[in-house]
Amino acid sequence: GRDAAFHRLLRRAARALGRPGTRYGDRVRQCHDAPALSQPTSAVISDADKYFFDTNGVLILRQVLSKQMIAAMNAAIDTRMVDDTIERRGKLRLTAKGGPLSGDGTTGRKDIAGFLGWPRGEREAFRDVLTHPAIVPYLHELLGPGYRLDHNPLCIAQDPGAEGFEFHGGSTLDNGRWNWPLQYEYSHGQMRCSLLAVGVPLTKVNEGEGGFCIIRGSHKSNFAAPAAVKKYEIGTEHGYAPALDVGDVVLFSEATTHGTLAWKGDKQRRTLIYRFSPATNAYGRGYSPEWPENYIEDMTPAQRSTMAPPYHPRLDRDSVAENGVDVIKPAPREDFKVQFDEKIFKSKYF
Repeated sequence: GRDAAFHRLLRRAARALGRPGTRYGDRVRQCHDAPALSQPTSAVISDADKYFFDTNGVLILRQVLSKQMIAAMNAAIDTRMVDDTIERRGKLRLTAKGGPLSGDGTTGRKDIAGFLGWPRGEREAFRDVLTHPAIVPYLHELLGPGYRLDHNPLCIAQDPGAEGFEFHGGSTLDNGRWNWPLQYEYSHGQMRCSLLAVGVPLTKVNEGEGGFCIIRGSHKSNFAAPAAVKKYEIGTEHGYAPALDVGDVVLFSEATTHGTLAWKGDKQRRTLIYRFSPATNAYGRGYSPEWPENYIEDMTPAQRSTMAPPYHPRLDRDSVAENGVDVIKPAPREDFKVQFDEKIFKSKYF
């Protein structure tokens, strides 16, 4: 009866193993690959883009988001900026008192989050970043197909005189050990970031005003950043604080040491930070046990695919197509494998 059927299933699986040139044999030998999710080489990403990201650990995409999209984001944020509890004061401050990053010593950074779940009519522009066609090819290149949103996205704002943020991230921990959760690696013709930040400036930043700053090339450093470097007390000539305009997007590996300079501009600075990881990676745990329902409701299938928890693409993981609209579905697992897993694990997946 049932036992005999199970043993027949087991024999089928065993025969498939190690038999190259057969339908199942080739698939089994490549079982940890995801050929159904393989993306064609993108025509969007130039050789120069690849060179500069691999060299610097940061890349700026100029004028890829519309002014209308940024205006919609700012309008939604305006109504929430009046809450004075969002400002980091006292023990929540991010810099040492009297240091070069501390600003006027009083004004703190302001943080706002949750915008993926704001009411209809406000959240859509924020969600569009997840699958924007100008960004998706770079996420595929740096994270692989099936990339996922890792952190709850954040809006940070600096009023005139506001403090910055001491430098952090980096490839090496303070004790000299490898900072593998943030690692960047180039191997077998591929770049991979364990955690990739996507910055979306919502206001213009002129050169010399402060804001985002990064130590280019530090994603490959084998030494820990000294405390004086993190506090921006020495080596300031190595800090790169680019001029940015609305419509720009900043991509950087979290393994590239970065921070925020005190704000010297005469108007509030705003930027959004999204962090993405490869399909199998997780640093944050906002997805667990699941994202809030208002984050997910009414998302497009492509957007929804970026909110999945970490698991391998071959286990029925959808992937965003390069156009940011379509969804690529993997080839279904063979029925006999699914049946076997259900028999052994009492679940469709192991």
